[in-house]
Amino acid sequence: DDFTEEMVPSTITLKVHHPVALAPPCEVEPPGPRALLLTKKERKKIRRMNKLEKERERQDLVSAGMIPAKEPRLKLSNMMAILMDEAVADPSAVEKKVRAQMAKRAQAHLEHNASRKLSKQAKSEKLRKKLQEDTRKKSDVTIYLAPDLSSKQVRFKIDANANQYNMTGVGVISDIANVVVLEGGPKGTKKFKGLMMRRIKWQTDEAAEIDDDDDDDDSDYEYQQESSSKKGAKLIWQGIQSQRKFLNFRFETCSSEASARKFFADKGLEHYWDQALNAKTAGIEE
Repeated sequence: DDFTEEMVPSTITLKVHHPVALAPPCEVEPPGPRALLLTKKERKKIRRMNKLEKERERQDLVSAGMIPAKEPRLKLSNMMAILMDEAVADPSAVEKKVRAQMAKRAQAHLEHNASRKLSKQAKSEKLRKKLQEDTRKKSDVTIYLAPDLSSKQVRFKIDANANQYNMTGVGVISDIANVVVLEGGPKGTKKFKGLMMRRIKWQTDEAAEIDDDDDDDDSDYEYQQESSSKKGAKLIWQGIQSQRKFLNFRFETCSSEASARKFFADKGLEHYWDQALNAKTAGIEE
């Protein structure tokens, strides 16, 4: 009757104290041995041995009567050897049975492929992951001097491939020089180099004049092909930088050399424009 709340010590509360888990006072065990790297021939041998072992187990279960035996794989070429007396007695019925089994196997094959087939969304996601590259620490930079970027078809090819290979950069269109700057991983850079140097059929000024003529002489066509091959895109510089300077890829039209230089200077990349002009001057002198 004489007990009151003031008699309870202040250190006693309704909260539950959970002590901090301490590491056991013993040495940490060393990591286990690394997995042995096998050659391609050894991996094939292991798969073959595992397959044989699985088949032996199945045969043992069939011998013990625990599972039914597999139906023989009938074909028109082996039905007489397998069915023998039945095939001789009623060959039409045997042939019908064989064809039904062959159709069943073909249908099972198609259903198996259909079950493994990726949907359109899954296929695009798989391709995206395959082309994704880690460029957080470094990215490859390439600068191209293009003969002409006025064609919508050429601009579409460059833009579409840049998005596909996760490349960023800019394509500067001006009367002085057409410069394409690209940033990305080594895989995308390699693919894009093939696009710019080989895959795109650049339309030169001389070739455009020949296209306007009505003369379809073979010599004009050969000259057009030779001119296009000589005046294709030129790789003027390739290197590595710590981080990307552009968020995406786009085309920028500059009306003068000053505006093009200002565009690169705002990004801190004025030397890119200088390299393009030097390459342009060297190409004209050659």
